[in-house]
This record gives sequence, structure tokens and C-alpha cells, in this order.
Amino acid sequence: MNFPRPNSFLKLLLFGFAVVVTPLLTALVFAVIITDRMADQSQHAVYKSARATQNSRMLLEQVTVMERAARQYHVLGDKTLFNAYREAHDQFEGTVTELNNLFIDQSLKQQLVNIRESEQHILDSLQRHPYNSKQIKTAVGEFESLASRSREVLSGSQTVIDREVEVMYGLASNAQRLFFWFGIALIPVMIVIVVGITYIISRPVGQIEAAIMSLGDGSFAAPIEVVGPKNLEILGERLNWLRQRLAEVEQEKVKFLRHVSHELKTPLTALREGTDLLADGVVGQLTPDQKEVVTILGSNTAQLQGLIEDLLNFSRAHLKPTALDQDRVALDKLMRRVLSDQKLAIMSKQLKLRVKFEPISVRGDKEKLRVVLDNLLSNAVKFSPRKGKVDIAIRKLGNNAAVDIRDSGPGIQPRERERVFEAFYQGEAVAEGHIKGTGLGLSIARDYVQAHGGQISVNEKSTSGAHVMLRLPMEVAQGIS
Repeated sequence: MNFPRPNSFLKLLLFGFAVVVTPLLTALVFAVIITDRMADQSQHAVYKSARATQNSRMLLEQVTVMERAARQYHVLGDKTLFNAYREAHDQFEGTVTELNNLFIDQSLKQQLVNIRESEQHILDSLQRHPYNSKQIKTAVGEFESLASRSREVLSGSQTVIDREVEVMYGLASNAQRLFFWFGIALIPVMIVIVVGITYIISRPVGQIEAAIMSLGDGSFAAPIEVVGPKNLEILGERLNWLRQRLAEVEQEKVKFLRHVSHELKTPLTALREGTDLLADGVVGQLTPDQKEVVTILGSNTAQLQGLIEDLLNFSRAHLKPTALDQDRVALDKLMRRVLSDQKLAIMSKQLKLRVKFEPISVRGDKEKLRVVLDNLLSNAVKFSPRKGKVDIAIRKLGNNAAVDIRDSGPGIQPRERERVFEAFYQGEAVAEGHIKGTGLGLSIARDYVQAHGGQISVNEKSTSGAHVMLRLPMEVAQGIS
């Protein structure tokens, strides 16, 4: 199934939008026309019904006014009363004429004719006979029948409303049927359009997403190809170029790790042997302070060897879950051991330590937890200024063991708080000292903490220095042993 390929993704979106909107606009125009017709009809029906009801009531009121004036004239004979009757008669004629134009029902029209004739007979009697005559008395008595027929007209005016409602109902039913069938016809058209446009748009986007995911997973073998708009195809070519560059970098990394393993082992072996000779007193007896320094050197040399091995096995460690040699570990004692190992670095920078340890034990791999604590403390020492402060707290927090390490260094920028745990990432802050780190410390710490089912993060509320928070469950650690 081949579709034409536009020159840009924007044109493709505009084309898809236009195609999808066209039938909807057609339906909207159709709905506006029908609604406008219904609105006009409704307005006409409401007006006609309201006028019919209003005039019918006026007719009854005018009959009542004329009856009162006629009866008073019959008793008093006052010409003013007769003139009031004539004025009411003129209004009565106008009302009858308007009702005759509003009514369609022939029975109502005939009723209006009868009412008009009866009222005309009364008027003629008032004009021809004396006010106190028997003829006028008889004519006045006809008002009872006239009022009764006026009430029938008022009741019959409801038929006008019913007829208009029926017309409106028929129009609404026709519109409903038209909308229904138009919607039924529009559904498959919209489905075909949406599926087609979605396929055209999602296919290159899906290819780009799959390519990015492949690069993120470290798979650089398969070529990247994107089929779609020209600018997305160009983006696919750039991703393919990036894939080739990453493959080259990966090869260079493997080559570097292979070479550095040989280059570092030789001087490290010499350092360890020299430290052992000093410790054994081969070159002479050492003072207690010198022995302490040699012990620290030996411990850190062994630690350096472990870090080198971690570096060499870093890629392999990410291919499978970290294995744990589980045992009960006292975090407070383990942290004191780490402080002892880094005593020389702390003394050299004249740092002030403020510690608050609660006796807490967890189940986990003692050596890996030592590496985690050592890496966190090493970063705090490294980035703290001379004569700065480092706060270390170990406490129970719910069902977790909480370790908080806060330094007085430049801190971690908000945009770097997630990336600092990525492998080889170097932040903007400059460490105190001449040795530049590899960017693996926090990455290794995160891997080991996650293997224990814990969490490690940077406190976002810290305003001065870096505040790293470590949380370890106080149950059995999660991991493969």
C-alpha cells in the first residue's frame, strides 16, 4: 500500500488535518442549515401561538368590558357609557380580525363569525332603542352567550399551539433522521481517513522511535532506514550516521578497556608490593603514625584495584542482574569502616565531619554496600572545599534504612540531578584536587542499590551543597544470589 510522500512532516500534518476536517465541516454546515430552519420555524410557531392565546384572552376581556358598559348604559342612559361601549367595540373588531388571520381551523373561524354577528346585533339594539327599553334588556342578556362562546375560542386557541408543535415535531424528526443517516455514512469514511492518515504519520515516527530505542539499548548492527516525508528521511539518515559513530565509539571503548587493564595493573602491583614492604619493616621500623599512613595506603590500593576491576567489567555488569552475596550488614559499622578508609583524604582537606548514626542492619551484599557508601562519601569529600563540612546521618525511616550524606560543595544543578547517575557523566561542578573521576561512581552505586531493592536520589530541596539520599529496605534485598 503506497501513499504519496510530502516534502515535509508539517505538510503531511496539514494534509491529514484538512482531509479529516472536510467531512466534519460538511456535517457542521448541514447541521447549521437544518438548525437555522428549525429556529425560524420555532420562532414563527412561538409567535403565532403567543398571539393567538393573547388575542383570545383579550377577546374575552373586551366582551366583559362591553357587557359592563352596556348594562350600565341600560340602567343610567349616560351617553359616556355608550361611547365607552363603542370604543370597546372597535377594539373587539380588531381582535376578531387578527384571530381570524391566525386561525386555520374552520370551526374556530365560524365561531368568530357568530361572535361578531351577535355583538353587532347588540350594538344595533343599543343604537336604535331607548336605553331603558325591553329590546336593550334582551340584547344585554345575550352577553352571557357571547362570553361563553369567547371562552370556547380561548380554549380552541390551544389547537393552534398543538398544530405548530406537531409541525415542529415533524421537522425535528426529519432532521434527526437526516443526521442519523448522514452520521452512519460518515463513520466508515472517517475510519478509512483516520486509519490512512494515522498510518502515514505513525509509520516514520515509529521507525524513528524504534531506531532511538535500538541505539539506547546499545544495538548498533542493524542499519536505520526511515520511509516517509523527506525531512524525516533525512532525520533517519542522521540517525544512521549516529549509529555508525556510536558503533565506532563502542569499539574504541572496548579497545581502551582492554589496554587500560594491562597498563594499570603493572604500576598498581608495584604500589601494593611497595606498601607491603613498608608495612613489613623491610626498609626500617616505622613510627605509629607512619604505620597508620601505610595501612591507609594499602587499603586504598586494594580499593583502587577493585575499582579498576569494576571499570573493566562495567559493560558486562549491565548485561545481567547484579549478583548479591547476601548477609546481615550493620550500616553504621560499615560507614565507620568507610570513614576509616578515607581518613587520609578527609585529613588532607581538613574537613569537619558531623555524624549521627543509629544502629541499623539490613540484609545485603556487604562489599557492594561498602562500595556504595565509599563512592558517596568519596564524592562528598572530593567536592567539598578545604575546611568544609560533611554531614552523615544513618537512621530508620519507616521500613527503610536511610543514609543521608550532605557536603558543603557547589551542589548539583537541577538539570543534572538525574544525569549524575549515568555512566561516565561528568557534571559542571569542579572537584577539589588534581585527580579527575571517571564518572562511574554514582552509576555503580545506583546499580548496586537497585539490586538491593533500594533507591538513591538527589534531594531537590537542598539549597547549599549536594545532598544524596540512600534508602534501603530493611527486609531481604532484591537481587539474584
